[in-house]
Amino acid sequence: MKCPYCGAEFQAPPGKKLYVCPYCGTVVSEGKSMENVYIFKPTVDKTTAFRRVLNFRPVASPRDLDTATPTSAELHFLPLYLYHVVFYPFTDLETDVAALALSKPPFTLPKSFKFPARWRTPFKPSLERIGVFHTPDLEVDEAFEKIGDVLEEARLYASVFKSKVDIDRRFLGVAYYPFWTLEYRYKNSTYKSVVDAVEGFVLYMEYPIAARGRLTKLGLAAAITSAASLVGAGVAAFLGLSILLGALGGAAASGGAALRLLKITAARRGIYVAETRL
Repeated sequence: MKCPYCGAEFQAPPGKKLYVCPYCGTVVSEGKSMENVYIFKPTVDKTTAFRRVLNFRPVASPRDLDTATPTSAELHFLPLYLYHVVFYPFTDLETDVAALALSKPPFTLPKSFKFPARWRTPFKPSLERIGVFHTPDLEVDEAFEKIGDVLEEARLYASVFKSKVDIDRRFLGVAYYPFWTLEYRYKNSTYKSVVDAVEGFVLYMEYPIAARGRLTKLGLAAAITSAASLVGAGVAAFLGLSILLGALGGAAASGGAALRLLKITAARRGIYVAETRL
């Protein structure tokens, strides 16, 4: 397919209604450039993104992680579908929402990551390749089903008034949200990370496990198991049961937490994934 804006040729998967030029971000629909296209402008440059990662300090990371060497950085723009949603009869809940237009993002994102729908600006294609623009692989109706949490909140609100809610949506267009994918090198090993290019949050990070961190976690695992054994023995004694069995039961109950710490102790590479978008 040939981009009507920059003239670049690219491979377009068959059977799709929307295509995105990976070079300039132009959205093509039914052979014409789509007008309702927006962007969340990156406010974090790659230098700042690397600084956020190397100063983040996840669990058991080395103290000198900030001395690691940045090796590569690429800006990715993920496509979103924007909708205006009205909930009848509760029209006060009217809002704009965004859904990821990809069935699977090209890198790890938190499961609870919520894309914003506001503070977007109109998009203008650029002949400079500032990043990689990804093509949607979901249809508009498919993507809308991915924002089930918003719909569920409206239904719960309606249930308080013992009422049903009817949902009416209007498709607003396509928006791009930017992320930095970074790689850095620390003592002959390469690690990857992902940073929100709008707000600067570290969303995913691979990092080396320091020897000090492994020893700390090993000691913590032993402390958890010992404490749980003492609690189990105390409860058994109070109930007139076998103290030995109580201690063993307490140790077994703490096994999950201790095992996670032991896995960190045995590993040489740690992985951090943000639990939620702040």
